[in-house]
Amino acid sequence: MKRVTFAAMLAMLTVGSSWAEAQVAGRITRIEFRPATRAEGGGVFITLVGSGSCSYMIDFGDGQSEKRTSAVLPDRMRHTYGEDREYLVVATPESRCEGVARAKLDVRAISRGIWGLAAEAGAPLPEEIQVTITIDGRGDCAVALDYGDGTTDKVEGTLPLRRTHKYAKPGSYQLRAVAADPCRGEATLKVEVSR
Repeated sequence: MKRVTFAAMLAMLTVGSSWAEAQVAGRITRIEFRPATRAEGGGVFITLVGSGSCSYMIDFGDGQSEKRTSAVLPDRMRHTYGEDREYLVVATPESRCEGVARAKLDVRAISRGIWGLAAEAGAPLPEEIQVTITIDGRGDCAVALDYGDGTTDKVEGTLPLRRTHKYAKPGSYQLRAVAADPCRGEATLKVEVSR
């Protein structure tokens, strides 16, 4: 009978588990897009959705491509497009990875619009409470703004935009901003107003 040392058994187990992992193929299922804020560096976040580990080539549709090696899906990257137009983005896997993902990206549609809301307290006034609201986003947009106290406003201009609003009394208010076509997006924010 042959004796197997502990080190030899450990080596066999390691090789066996590596072989088993290599046999499980990654799978690409789809591509998702999200605009990157200025704080995130601008451009568009592209997420390749799927499972497992995968090496693939992504064609951004603008003449640029990138090879991603041993990426764990979902895999996110940021890309900046030179023009606001439509692009066909294609992710093609290499061996031991399955699925091809294609998606149309209209930079105009996702990059012009609202990304979020922020509020900060202003100077306290005797009769009211002042709050500065920032509508974060990109592009020239018309935005319907509901301050949550029964007051609404239509704001137009290049995002991000700042507006000051005066609340008559302390309380909890639900801010809501909705972009009008051709811009996209909507954002809500709960604001606690106190003296």
